[in-house]
Amino acid sequence: MLKVFTNIDKAKQGWDKVKASYFLHSSFLEIFYINHPKIKHLFVIDKDLRLYAHIFELNFVKTANYINNKLLIFFIRFINFDVLYLTNSFLTNIPAFFSNKQIDLNEFLSVLKYNYSLLIIPDFVFKNISAEKDEFSKIEVEEEMVLEIRDKWNGLDDYISDLRKKYRNKVKKIIKSSSKLEVKSLNSDDLIFYTDNIQDLFTQVINESRFNGPLFNTNSFSLLVEKDIFKVYGYFINNDIVAFSSEFHQDKTLYSYYTGFDKSLNKTFPIYGRILIETINNAIKHKINKVVFGRTANEFKSNFGAIPIKSYVYIKVKNKYLNIFLKPIFKRLSIKNWIKRNPFKK
Repeated sequence: MLKVFTNIDKAKQGWDKVKASYFLHSSFLEIFYINHPKIKHLFVIDKDLRLYAHIFELNFVKTANYINNKLLIFFIRFINFDVLYLTNSFLTNIPAFFSNKQIDLNEFLSVLKYNYSLLIIPDFVFKNISAEKDEFSKIEVEEEMVLEIRDKWNGLDDYISDLRKKYRNKVKKIIKSSSKLEVKSLNSDDLIFYTDNIQDLFTQVINESRFNGPLFNTNSFSLLVEKDIFKVYGYFINNDIVAFSSEFHQDKTLYSYYTGFDKSLNKTFPIYGRILIETINNAIKHKINKVVFGRTANEFKSNFGAIPIKSYVYIKVKNKYLNIFLKPIFKRLSIKNWIKRNPFKK
């Protein structure tokens, strides 16, 4: 019988009895649960199912970045939804579910006793869903940017030598221009000490993103870094932290996730470019097969060899009349065009 818990202590009893990804283990999810009390955490359990999901409030004002019609922008800015997001909204491209069969959406929603007004399902979950799929609007979101690490790369110099001259010179210039940066691996004590600085640097980046859900609490880092799969690096100038980056290492994949940096300093000092280079270097050192950079600054990341992977979400408004009304608006949502670079030698 399918059950939905919002208290992790009640869910723990049977949660880890299935062999699932580390990203679905209760000890991992508990870190998000503890540090984000303002959102509702859902732990969905059945014999062949474990699904972690969130309910959170979302203002659609940022969807204006996806719409060219000024009248629609004016209208949609006043819309607020309680979003039911079917996976971990803080790790949007990493599955937070396990199922041996198609997930019966109607059964789940019939058991769910918590209010929501908008259902959002990422593509990798949606393909495992049994539902009336024509009721959903399919929306393209920013692509994942992925860099395949070549077997012959034994160090950063090997990666650089495979770049065309124009891009090779760009990387070398970034390394030279950012030579004052000191990069340090941060432990849990460091992260507690720099907690306010890190949240500020992260917020500077998030505030300029085109779209985002609930704000991630970087206090989670001090607990996450105690897990072998998670690393945080601080970037310092004269002992002042000006940036940080973080990485999940799992199954020969490096997920480059939460990043923050001084936006004003980055205009004259290539901090973000250096972060990408350091991430690639870490992947090569740890014999990683690919780097998943995430969904921001796509054109800039393509300068370093990352290629886009199409991504979609499926949206349905709970109120069927409002869903019919909003479907044409959803269809107008589109990602920004950008120029894909080809930095590697042929």
